[in-house]
Amino acid sequence: MHLNNIARILLLTGAVTLVGCGGSGGSGGDNVADDGGTTTPTDCQMTDLDKQLLKAHNEARAQARSCGGEDYDKAPALTWNCKLAAAASAHSKDMADNNFFNHTGSNGLSVGARVKSQGYFYQRVGENIAAGYGSVSQVMKGWLDSPGHCANIMSKGYTEMGAAKVDASGADYPTYWTTVFGHR
Repeated sequence: MHLNNIARILLLTGAVTLVGCGGSGGSGGDNVADDGGTTTPTDCQMTDLDKQLLKAHNEARAQARSCGGEDYDKAPALTWNCKLAAAASAHSKDMADNNFFNHTGSNGLSVGARVKSQGYFYQRVGENIAAGYGSVSQVMKGWLDSPGHCANIMSKGYTEMGAAKVDASGADYPTYWTTVFGHR
């Protein structure tokens, strides 16, 4: 089976959303206001890939679209959150290092537990994962073509995001992608 077909199949199970009381907490300077994905946060440095991912998500949100037959109005731009990015990076690295593809980490933690462990206390959190895609444009196309992933991207319930791609050697897929969405 071609790697892109495998990646598409994996997308079918790769979106999760949690709503609940994640505790309380202030913003603590870990957000970045959006200017098309090119701002630099105060307490972490965005890589070029981070900027591309933020820009791609905000470009997708800037236009109304249908996700699996459900229509979504355009949504406000997301801001980059360093704590969500750290949770995304840790999960992509866990999947690559331990050769698995799942929202539940190798340690049994959910996305909600992972973001709390980074100090992000949420009202709403969601996650998109993907494996095998080689570029931001490819993974975004895969997510936007998948109803659950597209819904996460378009949800007005999210105001922040962090994302990561980890290259893997010796795993089933060459890349593991995670985007974590949040709202406090």
